[in-house]
Amino acid sequence: MDELIVGTYEGFLLGYSIQPEEEATKLKQTFATHSHTASVRCISTAGKFLASGGTDDKVVVIDLITRKEHTVLMNHDGSINAVAFTHGGTHLLTGSDDGSIIVTRTGNWQIEKVWKKAHGGQPVTAVAVHPSDKLVLSLGGDRTLRTWNLIKGRPAFTINLASKGITLPTEIKFSPGGDRFSLVSQQTVDIWKISEAGLEKRITCNSKPITVQWSSDEQVFVGLENGNILSVSVSETQALTYPAHRQRVKCVHFENNMLYSASSAGEIKTWSVDDKILREICCANAACRITCVALNRQNHLIKKEETDEENDNEKEEVENEDSNSEESNNEDTPTPPKRKIGAFVTISYGDEEDNKNDHQPPAKKAKKKRKNKKSKNKNTG
Repeated sequence: MDELIVGTYEGFLLGYSIQPEEEATKLKQTFATHSHTASVRCISTAGKFLASGGTDDKVVVIDLITRKEHTVLMNHDGSINAVAFTHGGTHLLTGSDDGSIIVTRTGNWQIEKVWKKAHGGQPVTAVAVHPSDKLVLSLGGDRTLRTWNLIKGRPAFTINLASKGITLPTEIKFSPGGDRFSLVSQQTVDIWKISEAGLEKRITCNSKPITVQWSSDEQVFVGLENGNILSVSVSETQALTYPAHRQRVKCVHFENNMLYSASSAGEIKTWSVDDKILREICCANAACRITCVALNRQNHLIKKEETDEENDNEKEEVENEDSNSEESNNEDTPTPPKRKIGAFVTISYGDEEDNKNDHQPPAKKAKKKRKNKKSKNKNTG
């Protein structure tokens, strides 16, 4: 079963999993860590790694298998507003209040690229990676949308959002196919199409939109400040409204026909999605103010562990076969006697008598010659 991970204003990272029981399905807490000394603003997962950024100016990377800190990145001089792994899991992108975007390789956790003034020195507020891992979109305090080419490592183009009628954008997300992306602003959610290089649809909400989650290339869920969730289709004009929480919906995540929603009051709910219709499955209270969510695909990790165990067993079998074959081959061949520890090695040059007469050590000869010279000098003197 997948595991939902939430970041909190109090600096905690909490994990929850859906566990079916006889009476009803429940959300049970699986782990809790307090790696940050201030509030957690953003989290992202890739493979076995979880990266979280907070207002304590650091990025904490946790190994989801061992449930321990893998490394801590202190590359920024401001609050971390955005963390995003590439879909291949090879790199981690981080954006901060210091105005920089840093690309870090996940293999050795070394910095590969730094854009110091990504938005003219203004804070970087959001980062989104395209499904192809070839480009990245970022939002900043300068009210611009910037595109970055990950292949060449340089900026591609910039769009002034103020000229498009978009004020104070807060979030940006790609659709699963990557042809569309959503922009969340004060009262609207704008759907942009990359192939047409422009605005495709503008959704005006009766309450302030907080977050958006794509379920398909045509369907989006919008979390509102009044606690409702909107189900909107790009091709249709009408939207379905679901009363989800009592307070604002802070974050929403969709995976495997399941929608996870969390309110700023700490309430977590899971929904089953069937033909755009939401049905509540279970609910839990984190007793903390939730700021962000991500999903840990535990099934993927369990499969990897099983394959590793199988490979280890195969290696042991091969080693045992090799050792058995070596033992069978060595039964006929005599084994040389082992030399005792600390024993000297003797070398024979032929008969012992010849060795005594012919092969005398050169050091002794030199000493005899020197003695003879001294005796001759004494006689002459």
